Amino acid sequence: MILVLISALLPIIVTLCLGYFSGARKDFGESHSKILNKLIMSYSLPMSLFGGILATGRKVIFENIPVAIWNFIGMVGGYLIVFSICKFILKNSTSLSALRSLTISGPAIPFVGPTLLGSLFPTETSLIVAIGSLIMNVVQVPLTVILLSTDSYELSASNKNRKINNLGLDIISAFKKPVVWAPIFALILSLFGITLSPIWQKNFSVLGGATGGMALFSIGIILYVKKPKLNLAVWMNTLSRTVFVPLIIFLVMMFFKVDRSVINMTTMTMGITVAAISTIFANQYKVTEQEMASTLFLSNIISIFSMGLIIVFLKI
Repeated sequence: MILVLISALLPIIVTLCLGYFSGARKDFGESHSKILNKLIMSYSLPMSLFGGILATGRKVIFENIPVAIWNFIGMVGGYLIVFSICKFILKNSTSLSALRSLTISGPAIPFVGPTLLGSLFPTETSLIVAIGSLIMNVVQVPLTVILLSTDSYELSASNKNRKINNLGLDIISAFKKPVVWAPIFALILSLFGITLSPIWQKNFSVLGGATGGMALFSIGIILYVKKPKLNLAVWMNTLSRTVFVPLIIFLVMMFFKVDRSVINMTTMTMGITVAAISTIFANQYKVTEQEMASTLFLSNIISIFSMGLIIVFLKI
């Protein structure tokens, strides 16, 4: 099982290191990282999301409702809980709250899921990855973009009317971004029974398939520029993603006496390492870039051990 974990996570670490090395050699700098992120957010990621969701099909979406429900509770419920804690208790800004929420509640299912889950749940892997990717791309990603955009227009209480007007305009602006409307539009088409044939899917996978590699390489550049800093926030983000979230969802499912197979699949999914998308957003919106990049780096190291413990504990 250690070999499975390493095979799933090692490519992520290697690509991060290549990006870091390119920064150290001065081959690429922060300006190049911005260009890569613009390419990812405006073209490759929307194409990947649109093609991937349409290729999934509504049959897969409705094939296993319990798994979908509990993954939704873990990812979306976790997002809302973390956001509420960060925003209203810790008094973080809306942008920082949104990024920490996405970091803690969003597992890297599209990148790590196929390899890791494929060895544990061979017949259900496609379903789990499809459901997790849909939840992240249709709910978490658009919501984060909207929150990041609206935060730039927060005004004082004396300008309430202007604040409301700017908020409305920026929500509209956020929905114009391809990374927001592409997955939503694809989901609507999929629910109406429209799918992509393998031939048409290639039109979206040529550029879309490069998203993961480009994102990780870009983050490696950011890690060199910003330098990893393992402070309390980074450790809390990492431990929340890799330990607390899977533990809490496991306890909740046990309390409601959920079927054991659903518990195993959902807990394992919730224990996957941090998704790179939060670091991409941090770089694009210039919000706590060092914290997000450092969290991604640390979580990939910690998750080798944490996911191994989950496998042993669940006796999968």
